[in-house]
Amino acid sequence: MPIQTDIPWTKFEEGNLNVEVVPAVNISGWNIRLTTSKRFGGSSGLIVKSCASGYNDVSGINVTNGVGGKFSVRLYTSNTSGLDYGCFATVIERLDSGSRSTITEGFLILLP
Repeated sequence: MPIQTDIPWTKFEEGNLNVEVVPAVNISGWNIRLTTSKRFGGSSGLIVKSCASGYNDVSGINVTNGVGGKFSVRLYTSNTSGLDYGCFATVIERLDSGSRSTITEGFLILLP
């Protein structure tokens, strides 16, 4: 069962969103994707970040402690500059060949 969490974030802010898989499991070699859209189940990814096995931090996700289940998602000013203030559905998933499982989901809350 994924953990529900809301993420307050100031629009135009740049930084890392640190994520920890609970209970801690080894995420080394995982393919991970963050997708932010207007609503859950929406088809348009307003913000999409990913990390493929062996390609750490190429597209915004960096595994910081694989054995401890920790990774960070880099958000840039450009990721939020075109969005209105408010709540956006955000899902972080583990992607495997032929399947996917949700690590966490909630709302990215853009603040002024």
